[in-house]
Amino acid sequence: MVLLMGATVTFAQESVVKEAKSLKGKPEQAAQKIEAALTNAETKDDPATWKLAGDFQFSIYEGESQKIYLQSINPNDKANMPKMYASLLKMIEYYTMCDEKEVAMMKSNPKYKKMKFREKNAELIKPRRGNLINGGVDAINEQKYADALKYFGAYVDLANAPMFEKDASVKADTMVTLSAAYAAMAANFAEDKESMLKYGEIGKLDPNEGWRPLMYMSEYYKTLPDSVKWVEILSEGVKRFPQQDYFVGNLADYYLTHNKTTEGIAMIDEMLKIKQSAYYYFVKGVLQLESKDYTNAVATLQNIIDLNDTMLPQAYSKIGDCYLFPAQDIATEISALAVDDPKYAPKEAEVKELYRKAMPYYEKAKELAPTETKLWQFLANIYWVLGDSKYEAIAKELGIE
Repeated sequence: MVLLMGATVTFAQESVVKEAKSLKGKPEQAAQKIEAALTNAETKDDPATWKLAGDFQFSIYEGESQKIYLQSINPNDKANMPKMYASLLKMIEYYTMCDEKEVAMMKSNPKYKKMKFREKNAELIKPRRGNLINGGVDAINEQKYADALKYFGAYVDLANAPMFEKDASVKADTMVTLSAAYAAMAANFAEDKESMLKYGEIGKLDPNEGWRPLMYMSEYYKTLPDSVKWVEILSEGVKRFPQQDYFVGNLADYYLTHNKTTEGIAMIDEMLKIKQSAYYYFVKGVLQLESKDYTNAVATLQNIIDLNDTMLPQAYSKIGDCYLFPAQDIATEISALAVDDPKYAPKEAEVKELYRKAMPYYEKAKELAPTETKLWQFLANIYWVLGDSKYEAIAKELGIE
C-alpha cells in the first residue's frame, strides 16, 4: 500500500510536468502549473524541470519584449515592463538552478555524462541580461530598492556563474562593477547590510561610481566598536576617489578625535599634491590649529583666501581662532596671578594684542556670512575685553544680556 502511494505521488508530479508542457502555447498558465514541480521531492532535482520552468518565463518575457517593437503598429497593446523584467529575473533564476541540478546530476548519476542544457541556457540569457540593469534602474526610480537589488545583483552574479566561466566577454564586462555599485546602493536603502557588503566589495572597483559603495561600507563600519575596518575603508576611499571630500573629511575627523593630527596632516598633504582645493587647505588648517601650530595654520588657511573660491568665511573665522585660542591660554595663565604681579601687565598686553589681530578676521567672516553666528560670535568677547564701542550692537545682535 505504501509503495502504491509513492507511485501515485510520482505519477501526479509527472502529470503536472506533462500538463505544463501541454500549455506551452499559454506560457503564463504553464508557468503557474510547473511551480508545484519545483518544490516536490520527486521532480525538484531534475534539471529538465527547471529548464522547462525557465522556458515558460522566457516565453512570457519575449511576449512583452515584442510588444515594445510592435507599439508603432498597435499602440494600444503596450508592453508591461515590470512583468517583462520580473519574467527575465525568474528565467535566469530557473536556468541557473537547472545548471546547478545538472552539475549535481553529473556527479551522482554515472549515466548522466553530458551537460545538456548549459549551452542553450547561456545562449538565451546572454543577449538579454542587459535588461536586468534597465529593470534595476526602473526599480530605483520607483524606490523599490529590494527589487532593484535583485536585478543589479543578478547581473553581477551572472559574471561568475559556471555557465559563463569560459565566456571571456562576460568576464571582461565593465558594467559588472557599475551594477555592483548600484546593487550596494539598493541594498543599503533596503537595509540589507549583508548584500551591501557583498556587492560593495565588487562595486568599489568601478572607476566612476565606486565611491558610493565605499561610502555605504564606511557608514556601516563606523557603527562597529572596532574602528580599524572603518579607517581602512576611509583610507581606501581617499586613495581611490580623492575628489570625494566625504572620505577626507571623515578621516580627518577620526585623526582629530583620536589625537592623531600628525597622521592627518601627512594624509592631507598627499591630497594637496593631487588637488589644491579650499576644502583640503581647510582640513589641514584645522588639524594644525588643533596641534597648536598656529603660525603654520594661519599660512595654510591663507591659501583659501588666495584661491578666492569657496569656504572664505570659514577660513577667516579659523584664522581668527589662531589668534584667539593662544590669547585664551594666556588669559587662563594670568588668572592665577595677582594684579600687582610683575608678569601680569605684560601678559595682559599680550592677550589684547592677540585679540586685536583676531578681530579683523572675525569681522570679515561676519561680513561674508552674517547669519552664521558661530563663525564670528567671539567678536563680542573681543570687543568687551578691548573696550570697543561696537560691543553693545553685537551683544544685542547675539542676544547677550
